[in-house]
Amino acid sequence: MKTRQSRPTRAAALRAAIVALLLAGCSTDLALPPASLPITTQQINLFALTNTPVNTNSAYDIIDMVEVRVDQINNFDFAFDLRFDSAYGIGKPGDTVAVLIPHGVFGFAADPGIISLPGIFNFDSLQVAPTGGYVKDSVVAIHEGDLLYAASRVQTCNFGYTLPHYAKLQIQKIDLAAFSVTINVVVDPNCGYREINTGIPTF
Repeated sequence: MKTRQSRPTRAAALRAAIVALLLAGCSTDLALPPASLPITTQQINLFALTNTPVNTNSAYDIIDMVEVRVDQINNFDFAFDLRFDSAYGIGKPGDTVAVLIPHGVFGFAADPGIISLPGIFNFDSLQVAPTGGYVKDSVVAIHEGDLLYAASRVQTCNFGYTLPHYAKLQIQKIDLAAFSVTINVVVDPNCGYREINTGIPTF
């Protein structure tokens, strides 16, 4: 009697695709000059674009590593929003929807972006950001515990290349009452460097 072979789950297939993406990203390094700035770890708090006072910080600037108000500045890389009842075309009626919104969704240049990493739970295991695959022109749904990569707006580095800064994100807490999110952020402040662990990066 023939036995039926089990099919790989969608989650396993997605994890394999992510691994392939990361490996592909590791093979496209440019010849960068030695880095000088240590990788930085922060905990940030952002307030939703909806149902919060205008003077609260709703967005994050990876390059300057600061939370910013979207009514005062457009130099940010992603914003946060929290809505109910399947907003942004995500989920079903009655769902609570929390999202990160890349800069390009607001009509600005679609340079920065976000990669969600479903099925990956070890924040420390994310050590090298990929160069491609970032979502730039649509929102990214988030949940507590989610891990993500983020790339900043591209800029001309002091050594001539036009490159982004890279970061990894861990969604620590989504506060439905305060319409806020707490995110652990690890940023490589060296332009174009993709290593996001600790110390001064080497690539």
